[in-house]
Amino acid sequence: MSLVQSTIDDYLVASFPLPTPAQARALPPHPPVAAVQYTAHPRQDARLAVATPGVGLSVYDLADQTPLSSITVGPSFAPTTAAISRSTPSTSSDSIRVKSARRTWVGVRTDEGKGEIWCWHEEERKDGSTEGDSGKAVWPISEPLAALAAPRTLPSHISFLSTSGALALAPADDLTSLASLPAPTDASPAVSQTLRLVHVSATSAPAFLPSSLVAALPTSSSSKAHLGLIVRKYAAPTPADGGSLVDVGKKKFKKAPRPSSSAVIDAADAAGPSTAQVGQRSEIELVLMDPEVAMPDEFEPRLGLLSLGKVAVEGEQVVVSDDGIVTALGSNGTLAASRLSFTSPLPVDTYSTLYFPPAPVDTPTLALAPLKSVALSTSSLTPSLSCLLALHSSFVVVASPRPTTSDSSAPTVSLTYWDTRFGSVIASADLTVPSAVASSVSALSLSLSLPARHTAILTLSPAPSASGTRTALFGLPVASLPSASVLAAVVGKHSLTARFLAVSPAAQSVVARAKATEPLRSQRPGQSEKKLALQEASRLAREHLLERLERVLAPLKAGAGAIAQDVAVVEAEKVWAKWLDEDKDRLWDYNKGKVRAAMEKEQERRMAAITDAGEDADGDASRYKVAKRKIERAIAAAGASVKPGVVGAATTADKKAAKASWKDVTAARIKGVSDRYRYMYHRERNKMEEAMGKTVKEFDWDEAVAKVERYEPSLPSSFVTALLRLSFPVPLTSSTDLTISPSGVLAASETVWRHPTKIIGYLLRRELVGENQVEGGVTSFLARAADWPNIMLALKTLPDIPESTTVALLVAVVRGTSSRASADDAMDTEDASTALPAPVPALAPFLAAMLASPCTPATLRLELKKQLSAAEALPVLEQCDAWFAAWLRDAQPEAPRDDVKAKKGKGNKAVAADIVPFVQAILDAHFVTLLLQRQSHRLLRRLSQHIATHTALVTDLSTLIGALSIYSRKKDEQRRAALEDKAAAGRKAQRDGVREFGETMQRRIKAQEKHAEVGQYQVEEFFL
Repeated sequence: MSLVQSTIDDYLVASFPLPTPAQARALPPHPPVAAVQYTAHPRQDARLAVATPGVGLSVYDLADQTPLSSITVGPSFAPTTAAISRSTPSTSSDSIRVKSARRTWVGVRTDEGKGEIWCWHEEERKDGSTEGDSGKAVWPISEPLAALAAPRTLPSHISFLSTSGALALAPADDLTSLASLPAPTDASPAVSQTLRLVHVSATSAPAFLPSSLVAALPTSSSSKAHLGLIVRKYAAPTPADGGSLVDVGKKKFKKAPRPSSSAVIDAADAAGPSTAQVGQRSEIELVLMDPEVAMPDEFEPRLGLLSLGKVAVEGEQVVVSDDGIVTALGSNGTLAASRLSFTSPLPVDTYSTLYFPPAPVDTPTLALAPLKSVALSTSSLTPSLSCLLALHSSFVVVASPRPTTSDSSAPTVSLTYWDTRFGSVIASADLTVPSAVASSVSALSLSLSLPARHTAILTLSPAPSASGTRTALFGLPVASLPSASVLAAVVGKHSLTARFLAVSPAAQSVVARAKATEPLRSQRPGQSEKKLALQEASRLAREHLLERLERVLAPLKAGAGAIAQDVAVVEAEKVWAKWLDEDKDRLWDYNKGKVRAAMEKEQERRMAAITDAGEDADGDASRYKVAKRKIERAIAAAGASVKPGVVGAATTADKKAAKASWKDVTAARIKGVSDRYRYMYHRERNKMEEAMGKTVKEFDWDEAVAKVERYEPSLPSSFVTALLRLSFPVPLTSSTDLTISPSGVLAASETVWRHPTKIIGYLLRRELVGENQVEGGVTSFLARAADWPNIMLALKTLPDIPESTTVALLVAVVRGTSSRASADDAMDTEDASTALPAPVPALAPFLAAMLASPCTPATLRLELKKQLSAAEALPVLEQCDAWFAAWLRDAQPEAPRDDVKAKKGKGNKAVAADIVPFVQAILDAHFVTLLLQRQSHRLLRRLSQHIATHTALVTDLSTLIGALSIYSRKKDEQRRAALEDKAAAGRKAQRDGVREFGETMQRRIKAQEKHAEVGQYQVEEFFL
């Protein structure tokens, strides 16, 4: 799944001249645009059929925006539907000389107010052009059409919808042999209607359909069953709130004084004629159709047409997706999403009786389940002039003119791509209206259509009363949208969404936004009063911290100078450090008693282990002598004195080498020594020192408790998000290209960027931050300010950094490293200063951190090809080759293994398992270019040799997995056996010595199976 960035690039597909204003006023608005359906190529939908009022028909190629063919009709051409085109090849050959028969249908309104269906027959070449003259057939009908549909999955029929609402299905060769559903019995006619057909089967049906209906559908993918989605919009007057003569003079059931005649007349005058605005309501109807299901009839053919129900929706514009997500845009700017559902079951006997039941059945009942509702901003959008288009899943695109304060500026159309299930904007774009179309927002008319799966079409045309001269079609690619509505796609989009909401969260304080997002206080039941008091004190302290940081970090949001921002950052870090110490102390005061109680319980356990001498006293004494020698060796290794009574080291050098006392050594676990012998040695040495006259210090509980490390406070996600918003108050711009200044410092612009690095570093070290927790990504904000120490930390702690960001940072490091005179000037990431901007780190530590970060190989390969040049890839490959050489030297030492000394370093070496796929991605992106460069040949040969050796070693080592896996599982088996023995002992005690039947046999069988497994391998000698 790919996630889009902040914009989607649009492009101009075509533009058409308009007829004279007198003729244009009599023409209908521009109909939708449809794709040419190719029956032999199910995935070819890049050619559009466009019907332009007053001009004619045209076929355009979306790939290069070129016209393929056109039919000129004249100024009187008044299409009321989209041009539906279908192309069928004459043979099944793939030759370029094979021609196709293309037929194009369009509904036309006649001068008498009736309708006609015009059908053009053309001979189409492979490239989409036509040859010869096109023939036209005219099918007269009683009323104009509102919509036509001829999908590729319905190759021999077309469906059309009349302005009265009647739906018809007819063969493409004979439109008179049609079957129809009656028009809806509504008092007011529909203002507009849309029709969309979706292919359904038992294996590919929308989730909102009843399970009984889905089970009855044909299972074949080549079936002709389709689900028709019809949306009708009506103009419905809103009832007035005032009274009427009837209401005022109506007699009530309860006795009441009858009003006087003057009161009745005054009430009627006050009510007057209704002045309420005319609202819009829509109706959605689902129709199931299948031309393969038919019943012979002597009067008219009876094809499979079944209405599955209707539901009313309030709103100026209503659209429905193939998945049953209904989105409505109201006149007040409310964008509401709902899901279609069936409230009553649909009884199904057989598939054919579903269309032709033996007895009348009730129509299923449709309902809407609300999902999300948001109010659009009137400062960024114009809801009254907006248009809406449903995409896949719950995604919609809203095209709206941007409000302007002056008439001199060119009008702009704002395109926002919404996931209505979450009420979030996924992407946005702005489109400037050509001056030939409209010069102001009021003179512009918009319409959207979805002819292809990956491209939407925005039609810009002048309003009926405007003086524009052209109509323009713009293509809007939607392939980069997520394939499904998931929460990961909307994470981090809150800032983008806030720009288009009526109530912007930016107007609230950070504390209020954090409270609205997530409570800052846990409300779990059953907590003690002390715990509740601790939580309340922590909550109040966090709120006070956020309020103070908001005041202190105000220069960052205002874009002040470098000195003012540095002063604000230093003050904010002091405030943060003070709050953190106070919160740790508060939490420690709460947990101090628990820690002491746990330590006292541990002491009791130790004393019990010491006093328990066991049954074998002689054997225990000998074992204690062995353990004592190990303890004394551990004390000597720590630099402490082994002899009793010696407090410190004898010489100055010994004092410097001494790191701990013997009590500190024996207080910790020692390898090969049980706790019992360790405690025995501790007691014995204390007695010896006391006998020598030394003062033995008694155990101090306060000192022991004080040595315990303080707990880190628990930070809610809303609090962390608020800290990030305060640290990065200025949002990222659309252009975030990272460049290197002459001084070797990463910079995106000349603007000064500062943030509290210590606060961000603390949150990153505790792994409390997500990459998309702020709009644009945390790493992008760090890169904008050149905060390289925290960038290195983010690469190690953030698992969701996009590959585009990591590759951009790699390019910046490569360029910054090459600009320095020597590698000695490279930054030490562990001892780096917090001053910003920080110098670019060396390539080795950055690349090691980058390789440890998770990535998708395909996406990484594309980003490397796009951003990293072949010349910049050479130092990266050199570093990888150096790591390979070092790893192979460690794996195959020339000297004996005992003589090989361990090298001390800072760990700036990547893992071999991460280097191999990364090198493969670079070579996949630039291998041909590297071959053309002579200086890279020696490097490529070394890499090939090292990778081949590494692969051979890994292959040889993998052959031992089967044999060594038994020995590697020895500890797990021993631990599991110990737990089983303990449980068995408990069961044995409960049974009072009664043994279960077959228990001995089970142990014997288990031992034999284990022995058989080990006996499969006979290891004579092996080296690791």
